[in-house]
Amino acid sequence: MFCINKARSMSVSKRKRQRGNALVEFAIGWSVLWAIFAGVWQFGYSFYIYNLLQTAVADAAELGAKMDYDIADTANPTQFQQKLQNMVVYADETAGTNPIVPGIAISNVSVAVTLDSQSMPRAVTVSITNYRISAVIGNFMLINKPRATTKYYGTITCSTC
Repeated sequence: MFCINKARSMSVSKRKRQRGNALVEFAIGWSVLWAIFAGVWQFGYSFYIYNLLQTAVADAAELGAKMDYDIADTANPTQFQQKLQNMVVYADETAGTNPIVPGIAISNVSVAVTLDSQSMPRAVTVSITNYRISAVIGNFMLINKPRATTKYYGTITCSTC
C-alpha cells in the first residue's frame, strides 16, 4: 500500500509541475506564428501597393506617349506633366481627392520627356520617387521605382509657331 501511494503522489506532483508548461509552449508557439503571419502580411501588402503603383505608372506612360505635346512649351511642360502625375496619383488626368495608394502625392511622381536634337519628344518616362510604403513591421522607400518608359507616338504641336 505504501508503494501505491508513493507512485500516486509522484504522479500528482509531476502533473502540478507541468501545468505551466502548456502555457509557456502556447506563448512561444503563438509568438512564432504571429511573427510569421505578420511577415507574410507585410510582404503581401507591400507587393500589393507596389503592383498598384506599377500599373499606375505604366498607364500614365502609355497616356503620355499618346498625348499632344506642344514643342513651344518645352521649357515649361507643366500641363503635360501635371496630367501624367494626376494619372498616377488619382487614376485620372484631372486632380482628385482620393489617391490610389495611401500617402502618395504629386511630388512623388517624376515625369521626364526625352527630346531629340530638334526638341521633338522621343520617349516618355514616368517613375515614383521618395515614396515610403508603410506596413506593420517596417517601411520600404521607393526611389525611382517603379518606372515605365514608352516611345512617344502622339501629335506634336507648336502653339507659337
